Amino acid sequence: MCTKENNLCCCIFSIIASILLGVGVAAVFSASAIATIAVLFYITLIIGIISLLIIIFLLYCNRGKSCFCINNFCLITTAVGAIISSIFALTSVTGVSIAAAILVGVVTFFLISNIVNLTEFIICLLCTRRCD
Repeated sequence: MCTKENNLCCCIFSIIASILLGVGVAAVFSASAIATIAVLFYITLIIGIISLLIIIFLLYCNRGKSCFCINNFCLITTAVGAIISSIFALTSVTGVSIAAAILVGVVTFFLISNIVNLTEFIICLLCTRRCD
């Protein structure tokens, strides 16, 4: 895992994997190979909300304590980004266009990034238990 001195290593795998999968899903959507994309938006919204609820619950239960796992992961930013991008996509994507393909790529980027960071966060909680 990461140390407090080097927080970049926590996000680098998440960023690379998210960019590659986001571009791939956007290309498939742009080629009209996906019939409906709304399911992706709903899944992204649900996982983003669950991530925020986990963080809020953990912070509420550990009042006044600093948690190593929350401070050193990108989970808060990816959860908020996933919620905002999926709500925007749900309200604006109606057909296949370049803008819609870019938006699908952004939503996929936040979904994959959120899943990777949530997995790392849960592993950190289970393995280190460093909430002081």
